[in-house]
Amino acid sequence: MNSSTPLQSTSILEELSERLVNYAKKEVIFQPFSLDNHLYMIHSGKIKLYKNSEDGRKTILIVLGEGEIFSNIPSFSLDEEGVYAETIDPTILHVLSHKQVESMKGTHSLTVTELYSTLNQQMKMRNLFIERIMYTPVKERILFLLSFLMKRFGEKQGNLIKINVHLTHQDIASFIGSTRETVTSLTKELIKEGYIQKINRNYHMVKGTDLS
Repeated sequence: MNSSTPLQSTSILEELSERLVNYAKKEVIFQPFSLDNHLYMIHSGKIKLYKNSEDGRKTILIVLGEGEIFSNIPSFSLDEEGVYAETIDPTILHVLSHKQVESMKGTHSLTVTELYSTLNQQMKMRNLFIERIMYTPVKERILFLLSFLMKRFGEKQGNLIKINVHLTHQDIASFIGSTRETVTSLTKELIKEGYIQKINRNYHMVKGTDLS
């Protein structure tokens, strides 16, 4: 269910990348004002991009999985500044330097166009998600978030769809603009009402409860 980088871009990035880098779970890949700028493609694992607000709260922007790209190169980044990238699981990344990306503009112009298109789709997807949850009750936001992630990282298991992203209550709160305490209370209600289940740290949606 995961949407990934176009096949041509994927194969060329794998070919051009001189580095395959292993990251541990919850390891920061880059942060604002990092001196080194790179383009990354996820070989395996998952990452989240997020920002910190002035009051110290974390706002998760998006979760990305295998085959998808992200970057802190200004012309290839999801946002201009203030973005952190952190692994959710143990993750392996293809890493291209800023210099390599610049050289691609002359040697692989079609690939660069596809990369821009992919990043633009990520931005549109994120904006649609934000618009959808902006004025809805928190309980509905939780269901919509799980539906959103289910479409991208879901695995059918009988009458359930497992969401293959480990989410804490704080993670959910950071995604939907709520508090951990509220999310804890409302997820318990949703489980009691039969909309979702939590099995071995993963949320599962009952078929027919998709809100996306």
